[in-house]
Formats: sequence, C-alpha cells, structure tokens
Amino acid sequence: MYISIEQSHILDKAIKDFEVAFRSFISDTLISKYPTSAALSTALAAISLPKELIHAKRFASKLRTIRKEVNNIHKLVVGCHKSFISSKFNNDVPYVSDLMDILLLFFDAHFLSKNIAKSFSSIEEFHYCCSLYHKTRNNLSHPASHPVTEADAYKVIYFIDNMIRNLDDVYFWYSSKANIQKHVTDFKTTKADCWPKAHNLQSTGLGHKKLLCRDNEISELYSSIAGNENSRLAGSIVLYGYGGVGKTAITTEFLYRLLRDKKDGKYPDIEYLLFFSSKNEYLRDNKTTGELYIDDVRPEFSTLEELVKLICSCLKIDNMSKIEDHYKRGIITIDNIENIASDEKNKIIKFIKSLPRSVQFIVTSRSEELCEEKIHVEEFSDEELGLKFIQGLIESEGFNVDLDEAMTLSLLDVTKGNALIIIQVLNIIEREVATFDETVKALDSVKSKNSEIIANFMYKNTFDNALSELSSKGYPARYVIQIISLYDEPIELYSISKLAKIDVSLAETLCNTLLQRLVLVKTGEYYELNEFAKRFIFIKLLPDRIELGKIKDKIKNHKERMKTKLADLERTLTDNPILHKIVTEWQPRNYIDKIIIAELFSLYGEADKKVRTKNKPAYETYVRELSDHSFITNHPYVSFQKARILKIGLHKFYKNNASILKQIEQAYEDAIESIEFDYRYLIGTPAHTSLIMLFGVFLAIDIKDYGRAIRFLEIAKEAFNCELNKSWFICCNYLSKSYEEMFAKTNDRAYKAQLTKLVRQVLSSEHIMSGRGFNINRYKKEFGMYV
Repeated sequence: MYISIEQSHILDKAIKDFEVAFRSFISDTLISKYPTSAALSTALAAISLPKELIHAKRFASKLRTIRKEVNNIHKLVVGCHKSFISSKFNNDVPYVSDLMDILLLFFDAHFLSKNIAKSFSSIEEFHYCCSLYHKTRNNLSHPASHPVTEADAYKVIYFIDNMIRNLDDVYFWYSSKANIQKHVTDFKTTKADCWPKAHNLQSTGLGHKKLLCRDNEISELYSSIAGNENSRLAGSIVLYGYGGVGKTAITTEFLYRLLRDKKDGKYPDIEYLLFFSSKNEYLRDNKTTGELYIDDVRPEFSTLEELVKLICSCLKIDNMSKIEDHYKRGIITIDNIENIASDEKNKIIKFIKSLPRSVQFIVTSRSEELCEEKIHVEEFSDEELGLKFIQGLIESEGFNVDLDEAMTLSLLDVTKGNALIIIQVLNIIEREVATFDETVKALDSVKSKNSEIIANFMYKNTFDNALSELSSKGYPARYVIQIISLYDEPIELYSISKLAKIDVSLAETLCNTLLQRLVLVKTGEYYELNEFAKRFIFIKLLPDRIELGKIKDKIKNHKERMKTKLADLERTLTDNPILHKIVTEWQPRNYIDKIIIAELFSLYGEADKKVRTKNKPAYETYVRELSDHSFITNHPYVSFQKARILKIGLHKFYKNNASILKQIEQAYEDAIESIEFDYRYLIGTPAHTSLIMLFGVFLAIDIKDYGRAIRFLEIAKEAFNCELNKSWFICCNYLSKSYEEMFAKTNDRAYKAQLTKLVRQVLSSEHIMSGRGFNINRYKKEFGMYV
C-alpha cells in the first residue's frame, strides 16, 4: 500500500527536520577525526571493504567516487560543522548519499562507539534503515515522482524514532526532538477518508515493490480505466506481452496507486478493487546452483463459474445481477487469462462484455485478447531504457553487484530485456553461485539448461496454444515458423507461400495469428520472428539436422530464383518501353512490388484477350489469380488493376451486376486509400492522377454518381492542366458530361456556369489535339451549345 499525499507531506517534514540533526552529528564526528581534506583522503585510501559489509561490491564503486571528490566533500562537511557550532545556516551541504556512504564506510572506526545503532536489532538493520531513509528522502524531495509504500514509510519512522533516542539533544538545533516527534505522531494518526468498500490486494500474496520504467503504461491505464477529460472510460483493457515483462507488476502498481488516490479523496465512485489470478507456474532460481526451474502453483480459478464465485464472495453479493444495487463502480483484474482453456476463456470474455460499464476489467495475457483497449507490454529492447531499468533495479532491490555499462548491455542482450530473467540473473550473480561471465555465456547458448528452462516457461500458453489452434485446422504453423526463422532476413507473404507451398491467403491467416500471439513482428509487409522468441522459444521448434538442411537449401534455392526472376524482369523492362513506363510511374517500394506490377501488367493483357474471345472461365481464372496478389502487397497498383480487369469483363459477362460494380468501386477506393495512407510518395504523380481520373470516369459512366465523379475529375483535370495532353481532353470530356447531368438533375445554374467555362477552355485548345486521337468534333457537337 502507498501512503497518501497528505501523509507524504507530514513524513517529509519529519525526514527533513531530522536530516539537519543527523548531518550535524556526522559532520561533528568526522571533523573531530579528520580536520583537513588531506587527513580524510589518507583515511579513505586506507579503507579496505570487508566482504560482510552490506552491498560491499556496490560500495567499492562508491568508494572510488568519494576518493575522487574528497576535497569538495570535505569542504561541504566543514560548512555543515560550522552551521552546527553557530546554529546558523547559509551554506551548501553535502548530498545525503555522500554522508550516508561516509557514515557506513567509517562506521566501525568512528561511529560504532557512539551507540547510535543500539536500538536496532542488528548493525545490518541499521545499515538497511540508513539506505531506506536516504531513498525515501529523495523520493519525497521530488513530488509526484515516486510514491512511498506504507512499509517503507513506517520503517523510516522507526529509524527516526530510534535515532532521536540515540543522538544527543545538542544536534537538534534546527528542529527539536519534540517537534520531530510531533511530525511522527501526526503521520501515524492521519487516516484515509475514502477507502473502498472492498479490495483483496493484501491477500494476493504478490507483495509490492517499486515499479521501474513503466510510466507510460501506468498513464495509459489511468486514461482508460480511471479516465480523464480527453478519454472515454473503457469497459475492459488487456495488458499483453511475453511472460516476465511485468504485466502483473504494472497492474498491481496501478491498483495500489488508485488506493493511494482514494486516501486523498479522489475517485470516490470506485468502490471495489479486486485481483484474481489463474497463474499456474513461476520461474525461479535454485539458491545453491543458480539453475532456473519452473515452480508449479495452484491457480485461483480455472473456469468462469469459479471466477464469478470469487467475485461475489469478495463483494458479498448473491449473484452478479445485484452488483449495481450495492456498488457504484469498481475494477476487477483477471491475471494470466491465457492459462484458461479456450472455451472457458471465451465465456469469461463474453461475461466481461455482458456486464454494465460500471464494472471495469483489467486483463493480463500472453496473447492479444478481445478487450476494448489494449496495451502491449514489451521487453526493454531500447538500450537507454534498458540501462536505466537495470541500474534502477540494482539500486531499488539492493543487489550487491557491480556492473559497468558494457556488462549491463551484455545482460540486456542475452535476456532480450525481459524483466523477470534480468532479476533471476542478478540473483544468481549476487549469491556468487555463478560468475557474471558464466551466467551470460549460459544464456547466450540456446542449448544451455537455463535457456531451455526459460524456453519451457515462455513456450507454454504462448507458442503451444497458437500452434495447437493452427495445427487443429490443418495449417503447417510449425513449418512456417521454421521458414521465417531460418530466412535470415525479414520475409514477405509471397516467399512464405512459395516456400511452404500454401496459398498466400492462408499464409496471411497464419502470420496474423502468430502476430497476435507475439510470435512474429511485422514491419511494413515483412515478417520476422520476435527477438525474444528467436532467443529462447525457437529452440522448442528446431527441426533435426537433416530437416534443417532441407529447409535451408529450399530457402537458398528460392532466393536464387527470385534473383534470377528480377534479372529477367530488368531485361524485359529494357525491351518493353510500355511496361517500363508503367513500373516507373507506379514506383515500386521493393523488389516484390516490382515483380507484382510486371505480372499484373501482363495479366491485364491476358484477361483482355479472354474477354474478347468470350472465354469466361479462363477470364475468371485471371481474376482469382489477381486476388491472390492482393495478399502479397498492398501496393495501389494491385487494386487499380483489379478494378480495370473487372471493368473489362463487366459489360461482356456481368451486365447490370450490382455486386461486380461494387467490387470495382471498392477496388478503386482501395487503391486511392493505399496511396493516401501507405504510399504517400505517389500523391500527385502521373500514376495517381490517372487513377483519380479513371475512378471519376467509372463513377460517371457506370455508377452514374455524377456528384462524386465531378470531385475526382476536377482533381485530375487540375493535375493535367500543366500538360494539355490526350488524358486532359478525356478528363474534360467526362467532366463536361457530369456537369451537364448535374445541371439537368438539379437545375442549379452553378453547374451550367462551370460547364460553359470548361467547354470554352477545351475549344480554345483544340489545335493541340490535332492528330492525337481525341475526337474534338464529336465534343463540339455534344457540348458546343453551351458556349
């Protein structure tokens, strides 16, 4: 539990007032022994840290820093001592951290005899309290940075109480013992005004440790669940990610912060906070050997019925239908829902959606679940954030390890930034059951026992469920994962389908499922194995040596074929200026786009031949082949050609077929949307302008939606204005037709005015079209009357 903001202010007063007395005591003791910086420097040089000193390895690093800064530190300590002697203050003071470090370094030599630790159970407890006092003091010095737990706060109060008894009154010149004691009493007697009617956080057995480097995720939870002026409250939100990334820690931290907020009178309508877990195993390390192992635990529930009973028991209601009769609003957490069998999990998700929105759910899972809002909790893959996390973890958890930046980055790499694995590694190193180099080397090998244990822990309910689900449908999921992993570079659906010998649409279905289960990551149109999966989980799926060789040979041959195909295409482009022009205008983003554009260009010609020979079955084969290409790339040329190929078959095979007309319209819109959102570099190019014009023509002639046709044809005409070519005249012809139809339909003279203006512009440019394939006389005959 966290203390309230009001309690934080009171505790801060007690800590800061006591700090002056503590500082005065330490400076008085030091100056009496080391009146000059040279004397202090000599003493520091002679210090040899005993192994039994708490955090001896970390103190070795601190000692080196203090030795470098000894002159400045001594000067500040002298200033403190002068303030103590004169009871006046107007000078800089040492950092509390430096004073604490010096106190502990010289504790046996100069402070043990002062009996300041006599009220503590042991010297180790005194050392621990000193460190906690310092940490809490710093947290309170930066409001709204790090909340303070009740356990830490009361331990600090215990420390101050003992030190008040043990220190001489003379050191309390800034604030009296009685005054500090009053702050302590005020802290203890301050009570929360607004406590939830029901919560079970203390009975979860999770503990409550400082959360590091997850401020963004906590903010997202506040926005979605607690709400702010810019957000709508979510009925459910899922935190999903690999095991060990900290989903549970983020959730419990959020709930504890809400409890603190309620102590301060916020969120009065939140009347219950419940946490239930279906977790069935933990990753632990052997205290003597350093080997990791999986420890089984009994989940709190495994069915919807059991979950509902737990909720009703905590809320003291007979059934869920009565929840709104007793409570305004509340939050229920379901932890590790991926452990639940699929049929029961589906029931739970359905149950969540059936409840009033005043009942909000936070779900944690190793898979992306069907909740209203989603937060992907990822590993600490960013170096800067990863370094900050590991260094903060060592400090906050008190790990007695000394890692330089290179070692920290190495740890970050072999663990792939997974918080749980990092913690286990630090535990192993601290207990010296294995050296840093040995531990890192073991994790770096996918065949080590620890890597295998991690793989087993992460594999369960992540890969295995996904593979089981896909395999039950006859999908070659395991083989596809092997191909993607062994490809040695990001791979697109076209290559996956060819190598696995499956349809592109099936390859996409497979990959989308694996994306949701965090097995794959996707960048643009390319897939690759998740870095964490690549490090640990893939060892569960490695084929034997013979099969491995076969897959690698198949990949090698495929890449060589693609290379040959591209070389052939380049020769074709050189020999076919029309195709070269098309490919150049549509600016393929990668080699797959280039191949697809060339194939679709040929496909259009073949389909046109089948239309002219009235061979409908053959024509429809090309239409199906075209649809397959749309799974390979979302390049706008694919949708554009689909619209064109469907259109050439429209009047021959599907006259007045509304479904085909709708498909053509959708294909044009998909092509335009693809440019607007994914291929923005094509905006304003000749390819884009032609697409806009042809869509406008289709709307005018086939759909007879003249209003929309005008919008697109006007855009195209504006783009063509810089070059009055045949396309400009064609565009003007259909735009004139659309203006005329809209004038006839609405009798709005604005359309007639636009038509008159356009006809004059076309006729004034008729000399340009001489011999260029546009029938200007026919245009005059149809629209000349408007001049």
